Amino acid sequence: MEIKEANVRAKAPNKTDKFVLATQICLRIAATATAMAATWVIFTANQTVEVLGMSFDARYSYSPAFKFFAYANAIAFGFSLMSLFFMFFARHALTATIYFFFFLHDLMMMSLVLSGLAAGTAIGMVARDGNGHTGWIKICDRFEKFCDKVTVSMALSYVAVVCLLVLTVMSAGKSRQI
Repeated sequence: MEIKEANVRAKAPNKTDKFVLATQICLRIAATATAMAATWVIFTANQTVEVLGMSFDARYSYSPAFKFFAYANAIAFGFSLMSLFFMFFARHALTATIYFFFFLHDLMMMSLVLSGLAAGTAIGMVARDGNGHTGWIKICDRFEKFCDKVTVSMALSYVAVVCLLVLTVMSAGKSRQI
């Protein structure tokens, strides 16, 4: 018997595949950068104010919702950074199955950041507006610097959620050939 070698050529990536890959890398960079920035801003958000000779502190760590928001962004930053490295270094071996795992990753990170945003936004609204029915007073009129930093952190995190949402949709589309 004679053994014949198969003359199989690797499929060359077309322009659409290259564009999708470049878009995914750019969105992963944006999601990673905004999650890192949101984490850094919320971790450094603190302010001390003197009222009637008494000193009052405002820190993210005083609120469980803000702690959850900060840690959710930190986890999303770490895992998004890992997925960025994997996407960049394994860009030549991406298959529908790998895109399915990216879909699951992006969906979990988006859900985590979105749940942290929901908790942080709810407490942020109470801090900004207060709640007259429960007797909670607003604090943002006294802790302006703290509230401004929390607002910036939330805005950055919303950008990360949008990037992760687009990545989730793109990865779902690329993984549908399974």
